[in-house]
Amino acid sequence: MTARLKANATVRDRLFNRLEIQPSGCVEWTGYKLKGYGRITVDGKQVYTHRLMYEICEGPIPDGAELDHLCRNPACANVAHLEPVPHKVNMERGAWSLKTHCHKGHPLDGRNNRERYCKTCNRERAAGGRTA
Repeated sequence: MTARLKANATVRDRLFNRLEIQPSGCVEWTGYKLKGYGRITVDGKQVYTHRLMYEICEGPIPDGAELDHLCRNPACANVAHLEPVPHKVNMERGAWSLKTHCHKGHPLDGRNNRERYCKTCNRERAAGGRTA
């Protein structure tokens, strides 16, 4: 996909025309967003703008990696703010890692959570809401 994108000036022009440099250094997508992430149509298919920008500027995203927004701004397409990391690392660094309690108030202290869920809530769901 990368070689085709580099050759396709129209895609690059459409991408660069909708990016805006912020005081924070983020290069923010001003077009359509889905859950905060910039989206653009390429060859009839929706793609993430930060992934497209990374592929244009840096080359292919390594196999088994996803791009972590070091700035925590999902609309940012600044390649200096993106780091290819394994999924587990991306989740450990994300918003979930900043939470101290789940939505029901159970502490997320490392013993009660696994990646993105509360073990106490999970046990309660499995028991069908019954408590011992």
